[in-house]
Amino acid sequence: MVFQRFDFLSKSPSGLSYVRERRLGVTRVLTESELADFNDPLPCAECGEQFGCEHFNCAGEPLMSETEIEADVPHDWVSFAKDYGVSRADLARLQRIECVDGEYRMADHDTADMRTLELMLLLNEAR
Repeated sequence: MVFQRFDFLSKSPSGLSYVRERRLGVTRVLTESELADFNDPLPCAECGEQFGCEHFNCAGEPLMSETEIEADVPHDWVSFAKDYGVSRADLARLQRIECVDGEYRMADHDTADMRTLELMLLLNEAR
């Protein structure tokens, strides 16, 4: 079942939708385009967040469970993985990050995607 962000109250002949946010109870009037914006990227099916949550990272990849982390994440990254969450694809991304003089940096800036850069920032924040 997909998480429903809004309760649809009514729709006008002009195409405006009257909705109430389920989480905050705020009533809004939205156009079709504005409604579509709430589904790009698709929200998490469990909690409705769109840009990373405890179930998926900002790249839309499922985060590993604690059991998976214990079994599959290299020892040096286990603590970080438990605190911040990692996906299986993040394990390859972490290999492209190096620690130089106590600061984490990208080994190759030209091929870094947004999630790799986020991991680098999180690592530096966790120091």
